[in-house]
Order: sequence, then structure tokens, then C-alpha cells
Amino acid sequence: MSNATTFFKKFGYFHGCARFPMEQINEFKQEFDVLFENKRRRFYAKFKEGNLLEANHDKNRWNMLLPSDSLMMKSAFFADNEIFDTLKSLFTKDFALVFFSSDISSPGSTFQSCHQDTNDFAIALNLPLVKADEVNGATHIFPETHRISAEAPFTTESNKFSDDQVIERANLLTPVSLDVELGDYTLRDLRLIHRGTPNNSREHRPYLSAIFLPTHSNQAPDFKTIKYGLDTFNEFKKQAFPSGRTDLIDYANTFGRLIMLNSSSDRIQRPIPQAISDHLPEDALYCLRFAHFEDEKLNQRIDRTASLSEKLREDIECAKREFNKLKNSNI
Repeated sequence: MSNATTFFKKFGYFHGCARFPMEQINEFKQEFDVLFENKRRRFYAKFKEGNLLEANHDKNRWNMLLPSDSLMMKSAFFADNEIFDTLKSLFTKDFALVFFSSDISSPGSTFQSCHQDTNDFAIALNLPLVKADEVNGATHIFPETHRISAEAPFTTESNKFSDDQVIERANLLTPVSLDVELGDYTLRDLRLIHRGTPNNSREHRPYLSAIFLPTHSNQAPDFKTIKYGLDTFNEFKKQAFPSGRTDLIDYANTFGRLIMLNSSSDRIQRPIPQAISDHLPEDALYCLRFAHFEDEKLNQRIDRTASLSEKLREDIECAKREFNKLKNSNI
């Protein structure tokens, strides 16, 4: 068992230092800055005057899915040998890269409440594009809280902690600031209690973020049903964002994530061009096997079943009814 695996199982995270060359990170940052500027411009254009939100994730916090034709995808940093070997040792069964995205703390962000990202086992890989510390909003983590107690063994089983219980646990502990340098990466159990901290600098603090989830079969809904879900997601957004109502926006965003979770990939609406997939190593293709590829041979690795497609369609219809009910609740 590697040192990274042993450390992760005990503490719920691992900090890999100086793994990636500075030149590569700088190239990522140049590409990212253009994408993020365009993202913010599109986001603010959705609002009517007077209903402007500060960001799409929290107070001055953003998350942004990354494009499939990017240098960041082509580099396959998420399947680096050291990282991939650690992931293989931590997941007891197959796993997949479900979200290929980024998390950005902008100037003026504040402390988040202490929270888990989920009660279920999953792993976030973060690659910082700037140095992060207590000034510009390094993440606070509470080591060992991915386990039900400091004495309990590491497992991949879900826990049942409520939001109130999470805060009660955190109040008894002292957080660690997960400061990072350029070229570093971190792995974090999504059950680990953590919080975002204020960005008191004048610059954005972006992390690239790859979220890996366990998978128990190579089956998924068909592309037609998934597209229906994504079209519904876009319709929700068209109605939610101009309203300025955070309840509708949160519902729409949550629904979009659920479609991608059911698909085991956010690359369904962002097909991977063959010019990119031809350069991806086998470990990266394994992580992305649920994605939609331009190369049809790669799509054939997943069984698109009628039963999963029907179940997803039922969930979509239910969500449409709930969204309309919520939309009309304040009229």
C-alpha cells in the first residue's frame, strides 16, 4: 500500500507536492482565464436588471465545467500515474471521472458553513492554478472526519450525518488550512468535513476539479434519454435565472447534476472530439468511458439499457412536475 493511500485512508485527504511542471500549469491558467471570463459574461447576461446574483455557486464562488476540446482534457492530468494508482487502491470496485470541472473563489467570498460534499464515498482531485493560502481562500479541512469517528476504520460505506451533526463534529475540532503551491495536487474524500474560506486578495483563486465516483457496472441510460434530461435542464435554467429566484436556480442546478450522475459523466453534453481522444492514454479513457465520444468505437464500451433509460425518463417527468409546482408557489 502506497504512502498516499495509507495517508488518505487515515486522514481523508492527500497533498501531493510539486507533481506537475510550472510550464504546464501556466498553460492551463492561460486557457482557463479566457474560459472563465466568457463564463461570467454569459452568466450575467441571463439576469434581468435588478436580479443579478454575484456568482453561480455561493457568495462570490463559482464552479465551471471544463470543455472537452481543451488542453486540460488533452493533458490527461487526472490520470497521471501517481494519481491513478492511488485512485485504484482506494476504490474497491470500478470508478469513473463523472465531473471534469473547476472551483473558483473570487474576491469577496466569505466562510462557508462546515459541510460534507456528500454522505457517499467519492474522491475530488484538485489542481490549483494559483498558490492558495489563508489570504486568497485555501480550503479548510477537518482531518479524519470522513470516518464516522477517529477510532473507526476506513470504509467506502455511506454515512448518515445530518447537516447539524456535521457542524457539531466540526465545532469540536480545529481545521487545517490546505495551503497549496503551483504544481501541487490534492485528493479529498467527499465525505470529509471542510469549508471554503474568504478570498481577501484581489485575484480569483481557481482550482481544476475532477470528481471520481464508484461505478458498479458498465451500464447507463441511452444518449437519447440523457439528451432529453439535458434539454429539460436547459429549459429549467431559461426560466430560473431571469427570475432571480435562488430556489428555482438551485432546483435547476441540482437537476442538472442528477442527470450527469445518472449518466456517470458530464461529457454527455460535451462530446470528446476524436482529435482529443486519440491522444488520451488508456487510464484516461478508462476514467472517461461513460462519456460521449466522437469516436464511435469508444462509445460501444458501455451498455445503454432500456431499463435504465425508462427509469431516468420517469425521474425527468417527475422533476418537471416538481419544478412547475415550485415555480407557481410564489405567484
